[in-house]
Amino acid sequence: MFFFHFFTALSSCLTLLCLWLFKTPPPDGRSFRHFRDICPSPPRPGRPRVAIYVSHTLNQHFSCSTVFHDSSEMLSVAVFSPEGLFGTPHRSLRVTSVYLLRTNCPPYCSIQPERIFSFLSYPQLDLGDFNLHYPLADPCRSLSEREFTISTHYFDAAFDVLFHLLNTPGVYTWFPFDTISRPAVLHLAFANTALSPLVSLWDTPLPSTGSDHVPCVITLKPPAIRLPPPTPHWALLNLDTAGEALDAFTTLPCPARPTPNSLGR
Repeated sequence: MFFFHFFTALSSCLTLLCLWLFKTPPPDGRSFRHFRDICPSPPRPGRPRVAIYVSHTLNQHFSCSTVFHDSSEMLSVAVFSPEGLFGTPHRSLRVTSVYLLRTNCPPYCSIQPERIFSFLSYPQLDLGDFNLHYPLADPCRSLSEREFTISTHYFDAAFDVLFHLLNTPGVYTWFPFDTISRPAVLHLAFANTALSPLVSLWDTPLPSTGSDHVPCVITLKPPAIRLPPPTPHWALLNLDTAGEALDAFTTLPCPARPTPNSLGR
């Protein structure tokens, strides 16, 4: 029922919807008349780990093609417009969705970091359920040496080709159903330098899906149509009374900083 309402709510948007790790077969996009579903071939036996749903509204405005990889845990969609995207000279945008499985040999994850992050001159968005813990994404988490070593390989690979993290630090994307585990930041999104000026928002504003994972929303907008931030009307400022108002201005004290013990390890 959630998928029906979720797909219906997004049907009028230029939307790419990425899903990861299906415990049951992913919802068939053909049953949602506003979306087209893309899934890589799952391993045998197994199930697809990633899927991308392209809204028909997006397909009507741009050309969308699928880029398959040699892994069922990685899938890309290339968006193309001969007239340029988002008011920029870039005519292509690539969105890559990944799901990392833990393995017993280096880099201890199913996909090498260099295969995920590569240098492209046009906008690229890499996102997925990385199952990694890193201080930049979750600054209040106490990391083991193994967790830090594994995640560092992927973040260093991203930084080396000029990607940066879109997540707001400390905003959790996974809330366990048990009372022993602590929340974590498992869903990560990275944008390269060509895409960064187009990213206007990363947020988790949607209600629960019934899963322990939180939906994350990334909004892209042309920089040209963004309204500038409000500025004071200095010409209307009365300097004689402004000093008294500033002297009387007070702010509330900062709240106590959360600690690992207060959050629960």
